[in-house]
Amino acid sequence: MAGVVAGRDVADAPVDGARFAVRDGLPEDWDAQAGDGPATLSSRWVGLAAPRLPGGLRTFGLYDGERLSVGFVGGVQEAPTGHPRFDPHMIFSGGSARDDVALAAGGPHPWAGVDPGEVFPCCLIMFPNYETAPAGRDARDPEAARRFADGLTRWARDNGIRSVAYLYLRGDHPEFGAALTAAGYTLIPMVERCDMRVGWTDFEGYLRTLSRNKRTAVRRELREIQARGITVTERAVTDDEPELIRLRCNLVAKYGGDPDPGREAHSLRYLRDHFGAGDLIVVEARKDGRMLAFSLFIRDGDSLTVLMNGTDYDDPDASFIYFATMFYRPAEIAPALGVRAIGYGIGTIAAKQSRGCVTDTLYAAVQATDRWETS
Repeated sequence: MAGVVAGRDVADAPVDGARFAVRDGLPEDWDAQAGDGPATLSSRWVGLAAPRLPGGLRTFGLYDGERLSVGFVGGVQEAPTGHPRFDPHMIFSGGSARDDVALAAGGPHPWAGVDPGEVFPCCLIMFPNYETAPAGRDARDPEAARRFADGLTRWARDNGIRSVAYLYLRGDHPEFGAALTAAGYTLIPMVERCDMRVGWTDFEGYLRTLSRNKRTAVRRELREIQARGITVTERAVTDDEPELIRLRCNLVAKYGGDPDPGREAHSLRYLRDHFGAGDLIVVEARKDGRMLAFSLFIRDGDSLTVLMNGTDYDDPDASFIYFATMFYRPAEIAPALGVRAIGYGIGTIAAKQSRGCVTDTLYAAVQATDRWETS
């Protein structure tokens, strides 16, 4: 976790009997203090978010003595970056509503027509994998939420920061959303997130969660896969994965990116080193020993999260096996692994819903600039 584990405290101030602290990096005891939140709030997931956070990762925490009451990670962004998914200016001005995965499409867009100089620097609060929620023992305490929001506002104001933005806030922490609204934030529906909630004990049980037409289509797909001599299995990641790298580059090229085998190999090594090979599950489709497609999942206790995939688009046998590696085989093996939920993130909502996923709304929040003089 180089560059993520904590360095020095950069701020420490009292807030209504508690203590609000801002720290470079992540405290070494973060996982012990973070509480029972989503798996993606853990230190090994935070390491994935660090490169996306402007100005270096910081921890913002409300403390009761040395105990973390409420905490988030984020950074200070000096100016817009133009990134449609991570730049608050793009999102709050409405620019991201035109992206391939539309964000905050229904508005409001409080920064539409606003000069960036009026809202930057911006303190951006965001956890990885499009999922942000309060960590800490008091994550669901309304009073702790109010104190955190107040502490962050004071710190931002005292340090010349013009705005505070939260991205991808989970909707299942209404106490925190209410605290932000009371503190003068604009809360905006941002995007839908998909998860498959595993309540079956075998594959037939999974199929029964689908519509009749979709069950028929899935069975037809699986018969075709078998007739073509394709096998779909799962395994752990190994030290040498040239096929995964090749197929990953194929996917990047298909969607207009610049495929870089070295970069993809580095990403895979990072995942193996920081998550452990035992928690990386490759679901792969092969024919005559050749890999046609794969989906890579990370296991956290009773949950799986898909992180990357790839396909051999030059092979006609690979044209219809994406759903087998992404949905059908994971749904089949989930009960035996003790998995209760599979996270599929944002985008392609209809395809995910038709294969058993449910959606939850994620929110963005921003404090209006005219609040700073009166806060």
